[in-house]
Amino acid sequence: MVIMKKSDKRGRKTKYDPEIFPQLAEAYARDGLSDKEIAAKLGIKLPTYYLYQSKFLDFFKAIKKGKEPVDLHVENALLKRALGYEYEEIHTEIFIKKTSDGLIEIPKSVHKIKKHVPPDVAAIAFWLTNRRPEKWKQTKVLDAKVTVDKEKKRISSLFPTQEEINDVLEDAGGDNEQ
Repeated sequence: MVIMKKSDKRGRKTKYDPEIFPQLAEAYARDGLSDKEIAAKLGIKLPTYYLYQSKFLDFFKAIKKGKEPVDLHVENALLKRALGYEYEEIHTEIFIKKTSDGLIEIPKSVHKIKKHVPPDVAAIAFWLTNRRPEKWKQTKVLDAKVTVDKEKKRISSLFPTQEEINDVLEDAGGDNEQ
């Protein structure tokens, strides 16, 4: 009788190849692919992709390294849109001449025109809410006290009812007639 020794490792064999995955992931990240797209290109599911990042430091670093130039490029483009910019357009007027061989286009004049793109309000808002959230965040936290009165079957919240306002005025000795 032969007794087989069970392996301590459980589950399926990993697809992760330390020689190939980091290089491919870095290249895909540099091309601007999203995490989901990189995972698909590597033939793995998104949760596995994140698992590999947490398990294999070289894989994590490769993706980070690949994303840096793209992120920098996008940041610069966003900043450019937020601040506004100028660019030159070249306009060429052509003259069409009829010859025995057909029509020929002859450049008549070339003009450089300077154009201005004004700052983009959406880009400004996006930049500020992400770079200075303590000052520019768009969501406000509202601290409210909410109690449930089971007998009256209603919820009282931050805003008192007219009856509650009248009670407070009465207690304060004020005139609450309307």
